[in-house]
Amino acid sequence: MTQTNGDGSGLSLETVRRRWRFVLGWALVAVGALLLVLGWVGVSGEPDVASQLSYLASGGLGGLTAAIVGVGFLISEDLRSERSRLGRIEATLLDVNDLLLANGRKAAKTARGRS
Repeated sequence: MTQTNGDGSGLSLETVRRRWRFVLGWALVAVGALLLVLGWVGVSGEPDVASQLSYLASGGLGGLTAAIVGVGFLISEDLRSERSRLGRIEATLLDVNDLLLANGRKAAKTARGRS
């Protein structure tokens, strides 16, 4: 199943499976923000401090935990993609190094052949 965006790129199920940390991270950040807002609304409407603690515990701490775990997933996905990108750069540099060494050996052979 593939959905195409306006720019022609597709969002496939495989892309979501590959980038599940990104999707889950943003979902947890959104849930955390929602819990924080709901906790704040509950605390602001409750004059009794003892009753406010339940809103603080469920909305505040739950929302903060969800947001922190979500950010952790986002950082994890960013590190994974950077590691993959650096691997591609390293492979390209190794290929360029091999080509330069091969050209250097070829130039040395031709220089020896001329003398």
